[in-house]
Amino acid sequence: MPDLADTADTPETRLALAAQEPQECSSPPVVPEQFSREQQADFLDALAQGGNVCAACGAAGVSRSTAYRMRRACGRFERLWDAALLVARTQVEAVLADRALNGVEETIFYHGEAVATRRRYDARLLLAHLARLDRLTQNPATHHAAIGFDTALDELLDAPEMVQHYADQEGDRAA
Repeated sequence: MPDLADTADTPETRLALAAQEPQECSSPPVVPEQFSREQQADFLDALAQGGNVCAACGAAGVSRSTAYRMRRACGRFERLWDAALLVARTQVEAVLADRALNGVEETIFYHGEAVATRRRYDARLLLAHLARLDRLTQNPATHHAAIGFDTALDELLDAPEMVQHYADQEGDRAA
C-alpha cells in the first residue's frame, strides 16, 4: 500500500488511488506521515462527539483530503469512521430535535444593516443525514465497532506506527 503522504498529486495518481479498494489493515495499518495515530484518534473522537467531518479535521489538525484519503486506503479506519458517525447519532438527534422545536434564528439585513431576526423551522437536511446514519446501523461490522468504539480508539493509540514510503515501493517495482 503506498504512503499517501508521498504520492504526487497528479491525475494518474488520483485515478490509481480512487481505483483501489479499501484495504483491510492488519495491525498496525499503514499511516500517512501527516496523519499520525494520535491525530487519527483525535479525529475519530471529535467525529464521534459531533458527527462533523470538518470540525473533526480541525480538532485533529489535518485536512479533509488527508482524512478522506485514509478512509479510502484503510478499511479499519473506514469502519471506525462509520462507527464514530453512529456514535454521534445521539448528538445529531439532539440537534434535530432542537431545530425542529426551536428553529434557527436568522438575521434579516436591509441595505447592509441588520434590521430584524426571524426563526426558521427547516430540518430537512438533518433528516436526510439522520436517515444516512440509520443505514449505518444495518452494517453489523459498523454496529459492532460502535459498541466497542472507546476500546478501538485505545487500541489504535497503542499500536506501533508503520509508515511505508510510496517512492520506495515504486523503486522496488522498477528494479
